[in-house]
Amino acid sequence: MNEFPDIYFLPIWGNVYAEHDPGVVDRFFLNVPEGRVYYQFMKRPIPDELSYPGYYDTVTPYGFNGPLILECDPAAKTTLVQMYDQAFQEYCEQKKIIAEYIRFNPWLENHRDFSETYSLNYNNYTLYTDLEVEDFFMQEFSSKIRNLIRKAIRMGVEVEFDSSGDQLPEFQRLYQMMTEKNPVSDYYQFDTTFLQNTFKMLKGKQFMLNARYQNQIISSAIFLHHGNYLHYHLSANDPAYYSLNANSLILCRAAEWGKRNGKKQFHLGGAFSDSLFAFKQQFTKRGKCDYYVGKKIRNRELYDELVNARGKSENPPNSGYFPLYRG
Repeated sequence: MNEFPDIYFLPIWGNVYAEHDPGVVDRFFLNVPEGRVYYQFMKRPIPDELSYPGYYDTVTPYGFNGPLILECDPAAKTTLVQMYDQAFQEYCEQKKIIAEYIRFNPWLENHRDFSETYSLNYNNYTLYTDLEVEDFFMQEFSSKIRNLIRKAIRMGVEVEFDSSGDQLPEFQRLYQMMTEKNPVSDYYQFDTTFLQNTFKMLKGKQFMLNARYQNQIISSAIFLHHGNYLHYHLSANDPAYYSLNANSLILCRAAEWGKRNGKKQFHLGGAFSDSLFAFKQQFTKRGKCDYYVGKKIRNRELYDELVNARGKSENPPNSGYFPLYRG
């Protein structure tokens, strides 16, 4: 497992989130003298209403991953990528895979290695706190967020560490309160049973921080870690206590944990809104990573047939979606 630089590439990650993403987790390995490439993805059956049984398309598991060069002779990288593309094309033909959709990893920038293989689309950026600086609190955090964190401490907010997920029911209570105020898509909804299972399967790589005020949990967040990276995964807050800035204190405590445990970067992820980006930007002065998605049609003839079939249905496709027949 040490050869995988980030948690999102681990086989166990694919196994865990196979329960969340429709389809079956699959993996492709290329091992040649020029180097090694690894690719984990979800293989999804074509929707039943399109009547193409036995055919599939793929999407990368929840998070940021995609094909990854594990080992390579730098002088042979272009050749290795070309060999990967040809080998995976043959694999897709054997497995009846029509198209791919990839969420590349912004901080590892693996999209750069495959820019000639996939059609890339810039999809905003993600943020991280640099934990290699001497004092991230003073050097990375804005003065405003430092003052809000100090205020939360003065007001009596305390943060508790939970490595087993015992407080997941509280997390869910807060998450439901938050989504009622700011609805999110079904893809970002996780039930308690699923989250409990992630704590079992990702044991030693996931923990919670819970902020308590007057003996009540008012903010909670789940964090992931592997290799040099710590990730802000999911969070939930009681809107009635926003003024206490408990979530800011949680992020500070998480960064402290990462620093103590030798992590180099604390990834805050992206955001669905300008206000959330503005919040996360207060925890970094230099950590910005461009996020790209990749697309590729592996069977053009069948892809066009599926798009045509979808176009004749009662719900014409959304032109901004990929693959188009799913839009």
